[in-house]
Amino acid sequence: MSLLQELKRRNVIKVGFAYIVVAWLVAQVLQLVFESFGTPDWVMKTVLVLMAVGLLFVLFFAWAFELTPEGLKREKEVDRSQSITPQTGKKLNNLIIFVMALAIAYFAYDKFMLGASREAEHAAAVRQVTEQNAGQTSAEPHKSVAVLPFVDMSAEQDQDYFTDGLTENLLNALAQLQDLKVAGRTSSFAFKGRNEDLRSIGNALGVANLLEGSVQKSGEQVRITAQLVSANNGYHLWSQTYDRTLNDIFAVQDEIANEVARAMKVTLLGQQTAVEPVAASRESGAAYNDYLKGLYELHRGDLESNDRAIEYFQRALKADPNMALAWAGLASALDYKTGFEDTDFTAGYEKARTCALRALEINPNLPEGYMALAGIQSSHDWDWEAAEASLNRALALRPGDTSIRLELALLKAVRGKVDEAFAEYQRVVEQDPLDLDALRSLANALTARERYEEALEVFEQMEAIDPDRPILRWSWGSLHLRRGEYQQAVDQFSREPYRFLGVAGEAIAYHHMQQQEQAAAKLQTLISTMGESAAFQIAAVYAQWGDADNAMSWLERGYIIRDPGLKFVGVTFLFDPIREDPRFQAFLEKMNF
Repeated sequence: MSLLQELKRRNVIKVGFAYIVVAWLVAQVLQLVFESFGTPDWVMKTVLVLMAVGLLFVLFFAWAFELTPEGLKREKEVDRSQSITPQTGKKLNNLIIFVMALAIAYFAYDKFMLGASREAEHAAAVRQVTEQNAGQTSAEPHKSVAVLPFVDMSAEQDQDYFTDGLTENLLNALAQLQDLKVAGRTSSFAFKGRNEDLRSIGNALGVANLLEGSVQKSGEQVRITAQLVSANNGYHLWSQTYDRTLNDIFAVQDEIANEVARAMKVTLLGQQTAVEPVAASRESGAAYNDYLKGLYELHRGDLESNDRAIEYFQRALKADPNMALAWAGLASALDYKTGFEDTDFTAGYEKARTCALRALEINPNLPEGYMALAGIQSSHDWDWEAAEASLNRALALRPGDTSIRLELALLKAVRGKVDEAFAEYQRVVEQDPLDLDALRSLANALTARERYEEALEVFEQMEAIDPDRPILRWSWGSLHLRRGEYQQAVDQFSREPYRFLGVAGEAIAYHHMQQQEQAAAKLQTLISTMGESAAFQIAAVYAQWGDADNAMSWLERGYIIRDPGLKFVGVTFLFDPIREDPRFQAFLEKMNF
């Protein structure tokens, strides 16, 4: 008898299949339970490992033992003529059918009921984050607008890249208008594909007007419809239909964006002067499609998505080597990767710098290029004046861009201008209430001001939108550290996706809990896994422990390798225990603070 036949005879395959289905079902239920109780991620991972190990034992017992009327016996002790494996197999078939039915029922419940519930919870979270902006518009309320993603109404439904590109261009064009409040990109795109009441969208984003539209393509002909609607009563304030031939898809996008911006300037601002044209050197539809995909991944804020963004930007540049936007996007993605993943900071930032400079060489008036360059000047060069000059140049080109203003505010905070930064965080969140980076910056600023309850509300709102957002748990845990709530801090740090941050936080919290063995173990883990690339975090742990000598030693090591975390050394509370040490003050001067 072949091995396969023997496996079938002993019901090993059926037992294994039944175990896998039951384990999957149990895992789904446990995941729901663990999420409800806020159980750390490692618990679920441990359960999955135990289940995988259990499968090996189950298969072994199914092979080595047999269930008989007299009970469980070793297979070799059972007379083949007396074996009841066929009957056992039929029972297993019934069990498998029953469990599969349960699994299918659960799958349907999860997809159609829990899925709808999660969608409703997410929508509620979005409303919760933004309801504070209801009615908050600019000093002249009618001078505010949100650009909703244009809808693809083509028969093939294959124009997403065109509609998203057109929406991007419209946002960029309107952001040039100094006196117009334009809701940020993150908040605008949050409503893509959602059929919500216009008034609720206007209230959520704190704007009086909504610019929406559609794209309908047939062959090489495209019809673009744009309309400006009052969020208060739904009345149409302006509308226009553009019929174009797609012999140059990007020229069409630029033309429409500029014409709509000109119309908005007249309709909302009452100004007749011309609008500076928005244009980028783009020659390939495939390249721009990949650029938009890269931009989407870049904004997700985690390393896996960032790696995908790099791939998309590189594909775009392969199709169009002169695409300045793709060079700028690649520079920003390499900047992020270097700061959170690479160990050779200088090499990583120089690659990013090359891309940023290439973007500006192709298009000297590209705000994204100056933003990318500013990131390198700040995180690697520690040249605060140059970084501020680059960001101011970007802001002059696009005054209403919330992402530029947020980066300027962060730079001000790093340089100790915390009051100016805090005021700008508030303005950015008002204009782009769903930008998680802006919300986290605001929450951190509230924490620094000891306005803990307000900060907690913002963290909870962020959690409702994206509970796995990197750095959220680190910031939340840091709030608990400042309040002396060390166990709550550990709970948050243990859930931080960027483990070098979470482990550093745990080492600090355990020390303050007088659990020195756990604290020492966490620090050793940080040193052994990250080494000098986590010099800033290791120095912070020693500073919190009151060990100024080791803290300064690791700060100096971080300075040599140009650890990008050092840009926060002057403002973070983590170094408060050694702040008056003359060596620390000298270090701040060396960092140009």
